[in-house]
Amino acid sequence: MRAIGYFRADATTQKNGTAKSSIDFRDDFAEYCDAYFHQQVKTFGDLNASGDGRYPQYDQMIEFIRESKSNFLVVIPDSSHIGTDLESVARTYIFLENSGAKVTCDDEDFPGPLQNAFHVLGVTGISKTRSAKIKESMQARALKGQGLGRPPYGYRNGDSGILEVVKEESAVVELIFKLYTKEDMGLRLIVQHLNERDIQTRRGGKWNVVSIRDMLKNPVYMGTYTRFGLRLPRSHEATIPPATFREAQDVTRSRRPVGRVSRAEPFLLSGLVYCGYCGNKMMGVTRRQSWRNKDGKRHRGVYRYYQCQSRNNQSVCGYHTWRAPLLEGTIVPQLSLALQAKQSGISGARNGNQKPELEAVWEERVKNAERRFIQMMRKTARGAAKLEELAEYMTEMDEARLNAKKANNPDTDDNVLSNWENLDFDQQRDFLLTHVARIVVRDEMARVEV
Repeated sequence: MRAIGYFRADATTQKNGTAKSSIDFRDDFAEYCDAYFHQQVKTFGDLNASGDGRYPQYDQMIEFIRESKSNFLVVIPDSSHIGTDLESVARTYIFLENSGAKVTCDDEDFPGPLQNAFHVLGVTGISKTRSAKIKESMQARALKGQGLGRPPYGYRNGDSGILEVVKEESAVVELIFKLYTKEDMGLRLIVQHLNERDIQTRRGGKWNVVSIRDMLKNPVYMGTYTRFGLRLPRSHEATIPPATFREAQDVTRSRRPVGRVSRAEPFLLSGLVYCGYCGNKMMGVTRRQSWRNKDGKRHRGVYRYYQCQSRNNQSVCGYHTWRAPLLEGTIVPQLSLALQAKQSGISGARNGNQKPELEAVWEERVKNAERRFIQMMRKTARGAAKLEELAEYMTEMDEARLNAKKANNPDTDDNVLSNWENLDFDQQRDFLLTHVARIVVRDEMARVEV
């Protein structure tokens, strides 16, 4: 394949503890092409960034690729030569790949640019050397079946590091598996059963569907230790017999819908609605019902509403619901008044010590988007996701940052609200996310907070 070499002299590449020179980079590129039978076409090297932070030789390389209208393999010493942090590496890598070039690192252990970036650049605030030592230590403990981090419910880390059974908790584990396999209870009914009897989690909280689901599929309860790809049977005392665990997996598989295609429509207020009784989020629910009238004709109905998650996932709080069309229609007039009131008092709110509500909400949204992006980058680096998916997460992160700026500099657009019915779903959703901090609802009222 036709290959182009690219390096930055201010990057971090070292060999045997010694910084490499531009001459070294050119020699290594030539050796790389000879070793892998690539045609050496050209080498670009930036000695320093320009005053505006750009790299002239990099720009020339991009122009060369475009004018050649040909596919090239771009060889770099390591990922620090296309970015100073994980995000900048991902952006440059995606850009080069979309330009028709394939990018690889001259690193036998980590040739993939994304995987190489985690190795070379690490994660902000984490020492790469310390991180590697910790991982080696954890792997050594894992080989011995020793517990790492917080032990699962029903166990504690013993003095020797091996998981030991906690009798009080193991009795609850046995009960959960029994209800699921013998009593034919679903996850929600099990949650309701535990919470109604005031059986608490290790932290003294309420049970939820996710925690029960994770317990039912965790092989630790039949005495099998799993970590770092290792699977060590009989490494510690089992809480339930292996046959019971396998029965639980059979029950799970039998309850999965087969061949059903979900066509659920998104909810306009998803993630914005909070229960006024318990403070938890309310989730959008779609119910389809069919019935026959006295004349024998069959009728079908679709009902969409918002319901308290505490009720749905933890069987606590009350059955508080709002029909989706009613709540969504109630919010728009309130939003107009709320934004007008906020505009009139915006200067006073920003002069105080209290951070504006919407600004705090958007800070959290941006952090979540950045965290999801890094998670997807890890997934892409190990080959479990496509580069196109990573690009989508990057777009979501960029949109979150852009909308956060809009929220920090609010500008009430009366034209949008007056023309609300003519907007498509995405336009309405974008406006709500930008201007609304939360919507608090009780059975007889709904309040918009901006």
